[in-house]
Amino acid sequence: MELAKNSSQEINPKSLSFLNIESYEIKQSRSNLKVPVINGVHLHSNYHPAKEAKKIIANIEHQLKENNHLLILGLGFAYHVYEACKLLESYHGQNYKVIVIEPNEQTYSECIKNNLFPNKNIEVYATDSVANIYKEKSVVTFLSSKPTILTHAPSFSLYTDFYKAFLDFEADKRISECVEHIKSAELKTLLYNGNQNLSVDEYIEENIYQTSEFKNKNDFLLLAFDAIIKQG
Repeated sequence: MELAKNSSQEINPKSLSFLNIESYEIKQSRSNLKVPVINGVHLHSNYHPAKEAKKIIANIEHQLKENNHLLILGLGFAYHVYEACKLLESYHGQNYKVIVIEPNEQTYSECIKNNLFPNKNIEVYATDSVANIYKEKSVVTFLSSKPTILTHAPSFSLYTDFYKAFLDFEADKRISECVEHIKSAELKTLLYNGNQNLSVDEYIEENIYQTSEFKNKNDFLLLAFDAIIKQG
């Protein structure tokens, strides 16, 4: 997908200091497509971004043929995202899903201005908070489906620490962080009444496995919950 032509523009780097952005500008490629340049790094080819995107996606074509879920680390101006969608559609019709993880909200905003996301099969999570991304149930469910992973190399080189944190993330297991995701009102109430600083495993160990007998139906509820966790 080609973007509308636009002149190069400078963006105030102070608004992006949380990502250690020292410079952010948008340049025009030789093929008249826009290319974001951050800290001197071109996020796409300075000559033919669309051709470059096709080559990137060609490298994972065999995987996309077999897998209709794709996780992309790095948005840029989405040339590679749309090439991936074209290929996924050729193999799976509209039965596919793409999630893009992008820590720089400014880049995403520029894409929105150029109407880059009319595609209902694409979800973009633009935030530098890894923990907030993992709070989204749709992301966790998507990751459990074992999607193909595409790393957008220029984005990864700019935000290496962020993407490593995303890939290595371990959720906070304390009750205070987990309880809001539990649907059972009875189990939620039970955990709310416990020590919020304990992990769910620690709470179950303390209230079930370190006691000599079951006291009430809540004990059986905790046992069932423990079994579900261990199966997952």
